[in-house]
Amino acid sequence: MIFDVRTLYTSSILILGLVGLLLLWAWLQNRRSEALIWWALSFLVSTAGVVLLSDYDKIPDLWTVDVALMLFILAHGLVWAGVRSFVDRPFPWLGLIAGPAIWLIAYQTTDLDESTMGRVLLVATLSSAYTFCAIWVMVRDGAWKLRSGRLAIILLAAHTLGHVLRIPIADYYPYSFEADVEGIAMAGLTLEPMLFAVALGFVLLLMTRERWDAETTLAATTDVLTGSFNRRGFFEAADAARERAHRNGESVSLLLLDLDHFKHVNDTYGHAAGDEVLQSFTSRVRGVLHVDDIFGRIGGEEFTILMPQAGAGEAEALAERVRNTVDAQPIMWRANRIRVSVSVGLAVDPEAGRSLDELLEDADKALYEAKRLGRNQVVAARSDDTLEPVVDPNPERAHRDQTLRDAAEES
Repeated sequence: MIFDVRTLYTSSILILGLVGLLLLWAWLQNRRSEALIWWALSFLVSTAGVVLLSDYDKIPDLWTVDVALMLFILAHGLVWAGVRSFVDRPFPWLGLIAGPAIWLIAYQTTDLDESTMGRVLLVATLSSAYTFCAIWVMVRDGAWKLRSGRLAIILLAAHTLGHVLRIPIADYYPYSFEADVEGIAMAGLTLEPMLFAVALGFVLLLMTRERWDAETTLAATTDVLTGSFNRRGFFEAADAARERAHRNGESVSLLLLDLDHFKHVNDTYGHAAGDEVLQSFTSRVRGVLHVDDIFGRIGGEEFTILMPQAGAGEAEALAERVRNTVDAQPIMWRANRIRVSVSVGLAVDPEAGRSLDELLEDADKALYEAKRLGRNQVVAARSDDTLEPVVDPNPERAHRDQTLRDAAEES
């Protein structure tokens, strides 16, 4: 089977150009992702390279070989640069120009102009190096966690393989419209850049869209001030964890936390100080949580923790750990030392069969009792509907924390 080279080149120009314009249009619609502009430039630069290469017998070799192949190398570098931008890495200006510079220096100082094999080998090496770097960045910085990211890695790896396969047939690879491409294998390698362009352009758009969706979901479920779950995010994550625990016959525990006298902090020091207290409180709580615990802010100064696979003993220990950690040291605000404490209400469901609203209702009753008893303590709602103050299961730790508080006050 024989394929016309003119048709293949023309198809490549049209396809590469259209994909580049599509990516550029997507960037113009939403400029949150600078990666799109670099990917668009990659395809447009490739288009320019094919245009020059298609005039192999009409214009000087300086343009059809030297500049055209340099543009192909640069296009692969721009894909790598776009990937770095996608994962919020600095733009690699030096690395981007290194590949084209190596090609130009080698072409001008060696006999590459007389060796088709040498040209193909060097272009394949430099292009594959950029592609490998793009794959490495995606793996290292977590872009592979996106479904479309994994597909992009597969495409880039297959494209690198295409570069390798071109090397042994370099002497038969046509640069002229006067030659035809004969055979399925040769046609496949000639068509590969076009197929790769269409597939990669589509996947890059999917990657950008998938990350935009993830960022939108994160913004909708995250409290801006503290970085913890907001009410919606907490209920979605906690309810899913509770359902898993119920299917597995495991227990769950819920802690409801409320900062004591928080209104007094705002009234005395201002709302900026109140924000600092909330952020410091959140940081201290995160420092004692287990990896599976779900933590969220569901009100002004009200927070909650769901502990999957945790019984009463573990929940009480964590509640006291939180209370002691918060109470151990004052929070510094400018020249002011703000004493902060927290009251905790606790509810346990041994079979995780009750709804989150029911658990919150019991925990809220326990929290109200902790406030009534003087604040800065933990109260548990028992299965028999009684409310019982929790004694610190580690008296030595409580003594140590009190010593730290006393030392902080003296200083």
